[in-house]
Amino acid sequence: SPNSRRIAGEIVVSASPMDVWAILTDYDELSVHVPNLVASRRISDEGGQAGDGSHKCRLYQRGAQKIIGFEFGADVTMDMRESIVVAGKTGKSTTSHDTDPNAVSLTGLFPEERRIDFKCVDSQFFSEFDGTWRVVPMPDNPFTGEPETTVSYTVDVRPKGPVPVAALEWRIREDVPTNLRAVKKSATEVGLEGVLAKRNGSSFGKALAKLTGATGEEQGKSSSQVSGYADFILDYENETLGAYME
Repeated sequence: SPNSRRIAGEIVVSASPMDVWAILTDYDELSVHVPNLVASRRISDEGGQAGDGSHKCRLYQRGAQKIIGFEFGADVTMDMRESIVVAGKTGKSTTSHDTDPNAVSLTGLFPEERRIDFKCVDSQFFSEFDGTWRVVPMPDNPFTGEPETTVSYTVDVRPKGPVPVAALEWRIREDVPTNLRAVKKSATEVGLEGVLAKRNGSSFGKALAKLTGATGEEQGKSSSQVSGYADFILDYENETLGAYME
């Protein structure tokens, strides 16, 4: 429709799918990983455990952005649903001895795709904010032998109130690459091990220091380095971003 947009982006991450998945399903700590979030917390759980591939929850998030020169905090409450897809079959992951007929085998010729579908259920700013995160393994890097993963994000947005959809589209188009690079950074520097350590009451250690420790002059240097690194991502790692009117 004329008042809605679909915005999509993807990035290649030099980390395993489970390192990426651990960041995306760290629902109560996403504001640590994603700079455009000032709050992220589950307000209810509806089944499974976070990251198990079948978890469902209701998630409250608050972002901080600027549109046409003024700042606003966009609150949105979403229903989140995890799933695992192998060769077109969707279900929870399983071991060889699992007898659940709805479980997905982790063996076979096709890569396992992990998804988080989200749907807006309450927001003063959006009448629609629905989309999907997808995590897909790639062949190991032929030069380094390290695992690589494609992360993609798609969202359909429709605003409420006086903000024109064109301005909202521009703002989100700016935010999506930033958020994807933030997920990439956390996946490579924190990953599954760091997320589990934090949940167990341990320290992130060096990984957390790398993520949040830069201040003052160091932060300025870091920003300059990130800017250059971001250009590298855009040019050489097939990061794409597109938006179109439905």
